[in-house]
Amino acid sequence: MMKKYLFIIFWVFVIIVLLLFSVVFKDTRKAIVAQVEPMKTAVSYHKAVRILEIYVIPGQRVNPGDPLVKVERPDLLLDVDRKKNRLEQLESDIRMAQWKFEEKQRELALNKETDIKKIDGEIAKLQIIIENNQQLSSRFGSLTGYADTARNLGSSYYEIEIEVLKNERKKVLTEYKQKLEMARKLHEEEIKTTEVARQEMNMELELLEEEEQNLIRKADIKGTIGSVNAQVGELLSPYSTIMSIYEANPTVIRAFMNEGYKYDTEVNKTVIVESANRQYSIEGKIMEIGKRIVQYPARLQTNVRAPMWGQELFIKIPKDNKFFNGERVFVIIKE
Repeated sequence: MMKKYLFIIFWVFVIIVLLLFSVVFKDTRKAIVAQVEPMKTAVSYHKAVRILEIYVIPGQRVNPGDPLVKVERPDLLLDVDRKKNRLEQLESDIRMAQWKFEEKQRELALNKETDIKKIDGEIAKLQIIIENNQQLSSRFGSLTGYADTARNLGSSYYEIEIEVLKNERKKVLTEYKQKLEMARKLHEEEIKTTEVARQEMNMELELLEEEEQNLIRKADIKGTIGSVNAQVGELLSPYSTIMSIYEANPTVIRAFMNEGYKYDTEVNKTVIVESANRQYSIEGKIMEIGKRIVQYPARLQTNVRAPMWGQELFIKIPKDNKFFNGERVFVIIKE
């Protein structure tokens, strides 16, 4: 009887052990194996630069705003000098245009005053002649027909001349106003054109000055410095990677679905991401299902002599996770 109970206990124990093995240990051939993708940011410039200072070393932790590298751009310095010189030239052109307009005003005013004085002088002479003739007419009015002859042949003629001169005086004033208005419009148009060019040059100069400020590159994320690929004094070509920064909290899991098995996956489906070598797991969502079959990375292979192939699967996990960059994990699809 005792042997019968021992036999039953033994088989119960075996079943429990098998159940534990099935829960704890996973079939890596069928499991969706993955690794935490290190989110890497490259530091580079779109123009050729010379390294002046490097403020970090590989492995150093950085926070947003920490200085990383300081460079200089020879072409930028030349561009800034050119823009400043051109800006000074435009400002000089504005001053010159203002001076020319003032000179034109003085010239027109002087010509007007000269013509007006000349006309006023002629009118004054004619008025004197008229007054003299009137005096002669009043003194010798007793002479038969003299007064009427003087008025018909003298005073009326001079009065007509005075009217002509007055009309000419008005014409001079009108032409002065027209020329002054034309000069003002030409001046305003010249100033407007130059001012537009100056504003454009100021904007270009501001952009260049912003680029000058960006010559000291600062960290945008919290992370760890990876490789540093440049040295102080080195001249780098455009888009050369100076250094890389790895995000402190990885947020993307790159998984591989074994091509020999079928998985129930779809975008936005919730999954469990579980560490392969420690007790830690977190929920994530499928963000993309790859369209190609690729070979597993070396560290995810169970047998290096028998390469494994699978479909890529990208999973988004919360930023406040405790996974390490490059950590091996398993992905469990929630039913």
